[in-house]
Amino acid sequence: MEVENDTPVDIPPSRVKLGIILFLIFAGFLALDVLLASVFDDAWTALFFLNIVVGQLTLICVWGTLVEGTFWVRFPWTILLLVISWAALAFGAYLDLPSPRAQLAPALVLGLGMVWFYGFAISYIPLKIAAWVFGWKITQAGSVSSSVASTRYAIRDIMIGTAILAVVLSIGRILIPGALPPWSSVLKASGLDRLDVLIAFLIFSIVGLAVKLPCIWIALAMTREKVFSRSVAWFFLSGLLGLIEFLIISSVIGRMGPRVGVEICAGLISGHMAMAAIMIGVLYVLRLNGYQLSRSVSK
Repeated sequence: MEVENDTPVDIPPSRVKLGIILFLIFAGFLALDVLLASVFDDAWTALFFLNIVVGQLTLICVWGTLVEGTFWVRFPWTILLLVISWAALAFGAYLDLPSPRAQLAPALVLGLGMVWFYGFAISYIPLKIAAWVFGWKITQAGSVSSSVASTRYAIRDIMIGTAILAVVLSIGRILIPGALPPWSSVLKASGLDRLDVLIAFLIFSIVGLAVKLPCIWIALAMTREKVFSRSVAWFFLSGLLGLIEFLIISSVIGRMGPRVGVEICAGLISGHMAMAAIMIGVLYVLRLNGYQLSRSVSK
């Protein structure tokens, strides 16, 4: 006996189509990673494009922490995406180095890796905590439950994860073929040896997290009728957060020259707005392909 059900069901589009879309988005981010070092001539462009790259990093963390599935299956893929983006950043920075490049490259590569993995940690850990505490997860209509999938494909997933980690180690060996440089050189190359840079970086990380978290909710949890209006509102509020961040940094670090101050202020405001717009846009593409943010309720 058939049971009628008039509840509309979202049927996810082809996984191939979604895979092509995500590949093109990630390829665009990688191109930006390569070009990032060449736009560091002034503070405005540096901060603007840095915010977009941080948005890319957050999207990787969102996929690794919130998308439904077995954690130990997704984590190797997350690390692989992280290492590939790090390699693209390092390649662009290497091309921007003055000659001789070989002497400066190892410390620079590891310094970038230090900053990149720090950014990964401050994005990944809060999202993972939210997923555990509040039961947040991103699910797709018509997907097989994670418990069933993990039981059915456990051996295959372990083999794939092991292969991915091997690829990650190979990429790391290519990036640093010789002996590791001294720790002091790596710290200096990262810029985190300076107290003013470290303070500014910490403030940027906290405010950036405040910008990014609502983007996930707006794109994946709000009703579709409200997404556009809330996106526009948060777009401008993100710029306001950038202004507040500039005021905090300038009060903590000290006065800046007028030109530098204007460039940093403009870079933070426009950069946070761009990061919010890109994150909401990419996550909404996932929503159009059947994904949504839900909360599991424990019984």
